Parts: sequence; C-alpha cells; structure tokens
Amino acid sequence: MPTLATLLKEEISKIARKEVQDQVRELKQTVRAQRDAIARLEKQLGSAKAKTATKPAAAKPAAKARKPAGDTDKRKQLRIAPNTIKKHRKRLKLSQAELGQLLNVSTNTVLRWEAGTSKPRSKHLPRLDQLRTISKRELKKQLGE
Repeated sequence: MPTLATLLKEEISKIARKEVQDQVRELKQTVRAQRDAIARLEKQLGSAKAKTATKPAAAKPAAKARKPAGDTDKRKQLRIAPNTIKKHRKRLKLSQAELGQLLNVSTNTVLRWEAGTSKPRSKHLPRLDQLRTISKRELKKQLGE
C-alpha cells in the first residue's frame, strides 16, 4: 500500500513536470518568433546589398579614394594561424627544417611559428600561403630533390 509520502511525491512531480512543460513551450514560442525576425532581417539585408550593388559605378571609386592607403594594405595582408602552418607542413610531409629551407628561415623560426610564440613576417606570408595549394611534386622540385 502506498504511503502518504510517496503519493505526495508523485503528485508534486506531476505538477512540476507540467509547469516545466508550460515554461518550455513559452520559451520555444519566443525562440521561434526570434528566428522568424532574424530571417526577415537577413532577407532585408540581402535586398539592401542587392540595391547597393546596382548603384552607378561612378560612386564607388570616390568612396575608395577617401580611404587611407595604410588601411588597404592591412586588409590585404594574409593571416596564417600556427595550426595552419603545421597542418599544411604535415600534409606535404615536410620537416620543420625542410620548410625552413624552403622559406629561407631557420628551423627554430618555423618551430616558433607553429607554437604561436611568433608570427611570420610579411615577406614570408606569400610563400606560406602557397603551401595551401602546392602539390608534393612541385614542392620536391623546389627543394631540389
């Protein structure tokens, strides 16, 4: 025979579950409304971008002329993460010494780049960017093997 304590515990659990379900239902409705609003805003943004793309070409050069020259150089500068260097070096089956030889830097420099304790100088960035697309055959030719 169930005791009074177990009956109360079961009844309290039922009521608690029901209240939680009601609150979750309200939250789901709020999230759905917010997602709809985000979708509408993204659609508006897309149409606004399309409108700006169809503006006359004469207005664009004037906007570019206002920007300082230093800003465009910084934007065009490549960013290469330490794990990217290591990933591509391993993909190409290169040692740190071989990569250093390829880039005319020391093995310790490559080690510091991969560890993230230093960053490659701008003169090395184009060659590091080539690691992404170079094949193993081309690389062996460059290393003189």
